[in-house]
Amino acid sequence: MSNGTSSIMFSSSSSSSSSSSATKIGDLIKKMGQTPIHSCIIGISQLKFHSLSNNISHAALLLTTENRTPILKKKCESSEGILIEYGNYPPDESKAKKEEEDNIKNNLVIYRYGDKGGLRYYTNTIGFFRKKFCDVGCAVLQIPQFNQNTFSVLIELLAPKNDMKWIKENYNAIKFINKSHNCQDFVCHSIDILKPTYDVGSITNNNEGIFPDSIIKTLSQYEKDDE
Repeated sequence: MSNGTSSIMFSSSSSSSSSSSATKIGDLIKKMGQTPIHSCIIGISQLKFHSLSNNISHAALLLTTENRTPILKKKCESSEGILIEYGNYPPDESKAKKEEEDNIKNNLVIYRYGDKGGLRYYTNTIGFFRKKFCDVGCAVLQIPQFNQNTFSVLIELLAPKNDMKWIKENYNAIKFINKSHNCQDFVCHSIDILKPTYDVGSITNNNEGIFPDSIIKTLSQYEKDDE
């Protein structure tokens, strides 16, 4: 559950986006061209000022054109993907705000809804994402071939430009009568769109306990049939 002070660079309290490279997000999307997204990695990271809890943690999503198997074998750690996260962004803190303004100006990060903030995406290598966004745990998931699309198509499905659902103003970290609107909710929404194949082996150390309950519940709908 991100509280606007979620981990970006150090899994602590940075509110500005941080990438492992200076690759412009627009350039990466263009480079991908017609190549479909094959897999996704869900990263769960610890929040500063909170004791470690699977339900109080930041959730982010990395979309990549690599397949699940080489990712699990760590054969493509330097491959770049697109990191998407929802939170109380852009930040209000002056120093972080200036840094993020520079990132936006240099096309290192894109806010899906412009100055309304909230959902944003930028480049990350798989290795950097694993190190900085998965200190609690991660799930590597293959997207079934029938549901593989390019990023340009997927972003329209994940966050239609005109619905304004994932803007900063709508962000709500705290559950109220079983309702919230935060980073974990966005990841659950993304799972329903991507429909990735899930099995217990998808999660770090085969330990479901490290993952937020809401995400596990959503993933279980796409559990692989062993028969």
